[in-house]
Amino acid sequence: MKATRTLSSYALLVGVMGLSIVGGVVAYQIYSASVKSQATPEQITATKPIDGVINKTTIDSLRGRTVYNSNEMDSLVFAPPTPEATVSSETQTPLITPTPILTIAPEAPESTTAANQQ
Repeated sequence: MKATRTLSSYALLVGVMGLSIVGGVVAYQIYSASVKSQATPEQITATKPIDGVINKTTIDSLRGRTVYNSNEMDSLVFAPPTPEATVSSETQTPLITPTPILTIAPEAPESTTAANQQ
């Protein structure tokens, strides 16, 4: 008589093969995630590395800008925007004309402020 395998040995074989397949898939996922970059090739070419070097033209541009002190900033007058709606005769749609939002208050002459302080 020929010896036959029991059912438990087949279950053990199927279980080991299943675990090896699952382990291989998990190992591949870990490897793939560690090697692959999330950025597309277009994003990689579009981004420049930060090297910490500032161009001379940028420094000159910053030096040439107008600097306002706190007194000049406090003298700014903000007018509320009041658009005036009109109706065009051709299209019958309202047209909005913008009004200036920011104006600078006139400064008093130096002689009058010096006279007021004395």
